[in-house]
Amino acid sequence: MNKDDIATAIADERTALADLFDSLTLEQLATWSLCAKWTVKDVAAHLTTMFNVSIASMMIRIAKNRFSAAKAFEQVTIELAARPIEQITAQLRENASNTKHPPTAPIAPLVDLIVHAQDVRRPLGIPRDVPFERVSAAMDFVTGGRATGFVPAARVRGFRFQATDGDGVWGKGQLIHGPALSLLLGAMGRGVAFVELGGAVDVLSARLEGKVPRIS
Repeated sequence: MNKDDIATAIADERTALADLFDSLTLEQLATWSLCAKWTVKDVAAHLTTMFNVSIASMMIRIAKNRFSAAKAFEQVTIELAARPIEQITAQLRENASNTKHPPTAPIAPLVDLIVHAQDVRRPLGIPRDVPFERVSAAMDFVTGGRATGFVPAARVRGFRFQATDGDGVWGKGQLIHGPALSLLLGAMGRGVAFVELGGAVDVLSARLEGKVPRIS
């Protein structure tokens, strides 16, 4: 995907999520997502972080949290989630075409949107098809060794991820196969997707739990 395609995909995914969040009841918004400690509404708020906190401010927050990015993002998310959902979704729509992105790569926001959409859709039982080319581009990023802050390179090193629903192979090593979206979720540490995958899934699962050394 080129930059224009990525920008179009990001706008589409943001708008789709805004529509989803607007359609939910208070009970659904309070449902636990696949992200530990985060409800569906918390995830919605998290997706507006880039529009509310500069990279410099986030770095300061991380430093103040003993250089824990996870704690800093959790802190910001709690603050942003205090707003009414209508404000959150309005901001998603207003910034649908916003091309701001982390230093890693322009595709980073698309990966975040695809994965976090599943974090909320799966617990709610509200599926949505994601175009294969978007998931493929996300897998290129996640397995390419440049996804700092998204996936530790050691997690996906030594695996060959092969899609069964399209022409996609990423990485080299022990084979893990399945639908591309499930591969992406598995690589991103969502264990719920492991039942949809075959091959060396047990190795990836054990690696996530810190039970085995990385594969060179």
